[in-house]
Amino acid sequence: MKRQLAITVRGHLCEWTFHFDGDPKYLQEWREDGLEVFEVYNSIPMWLPPSLIGAWCFVQDCFNFRNPFAN
Repeated sequence: MKRQLAITVRGHLCEWTFHFDGDPKYLQEWREDGLEVFEVYNSIPMWLPPSLIGAWCFVQDCFNFRNPFAN
């Protein structure tokens, strides 16, 4: 089952993060090979006011069938 993942690439001057759909079963293998890969749990749009971020993530967790009260 594919999930949204993010990989970070570091250059000499800057750092970039790219999102992609990947299989999380390979996460450990990628990390052991030296890649910095994370699973993306919540995406927050730039236009969202800071006061609504908690509610936004709560709703995303509910729709992604995660326990919004965990953590």
